[in-house]
Amino acid sequence: MKQCLRWVNGIDYTDTENKEHTVEVIECMETREDATGAASTKKFRWVTNMSASQRNVVRLANDGGRLRWKIENEGFNVQKNGGYGLTHVYSKNDNSAKIFHFIMQIAHVLMQLLIKGSLMRRWFPRGMGSVKNMAFRLLEAWRNAHMPREMLHWITQWRLQIRFCPDTS
Repeated sequence: MKQCLRWVNGIDYTDTENKEHTVEVIECMETREDATGAASTKKFRWVTNMSASQRNVVRLANDGGRLRWKIENEGFNVQKNGGYGLTHVYSKNDNSAKIFHFIMQIAHVLMQLLIKGSLMRRWFPRGMGSVKNMAFRLLEAWRNAHMPREMLHWITQWRLQIRFCPDTS
């Protein structure tokens, strides 16, 4: 793999609310060879508020821009193909669509806490099978389990921490 990095500092930008910003732009031309030896080049660009220089541009591009792009796209991929329904917001109203997406983001974060958090490993040490199975069991519990008012009060008084467990896969 070969990377050619270029950058421009100090670009003045005015946003839609007439707020002025100074941004930097980094471009990466990356050439890779496939299994047959054929080379292909891809172009990546990032906008940042961090000043780029010869000393830090490699780190900004590879540890900043590329990782953020990966995280955001993996999140959108899960929300689109993982049962969250990102493909259709079922509304023609822009505000409703934004609210739907915000609630979906909250649901995705809560699901990640459930999947990766210490509480699941503590209460279900053998796991629940797939994420889809866990979601189904959670839905069925909400649909069918009745919780007395006293128990709800008791649960809300718990003090606990949820810690992310290291990935053991």
